[in-house]
Amino acid sequence: MLHKISDFCNKIDSIKKMSDDLRTTKYSFPKSPDRDFRIQNLIETIQADCHLVSQDKSDYGKEES
Repeated sequence: MLHKISDFCNKIDSIKKMSDDLRTTKYSFPKSPDRDFRIQNLIETIQADCHLVSQDKSDYGKEES
């Protein structure tokens, strides 16, 4: 598990924001090399972050304060 549940949730929120940006970029901007580069960059970043989350198989243990 990422260090804390809040870190895990923040990573998911980040992926969701990038997903929203991807949809907006794809459907709200005219086709151009810059737009296509941004789309590809967002796809690769989302995939990398999803892979990071999927590979985090450690058990969650509440940290003692």
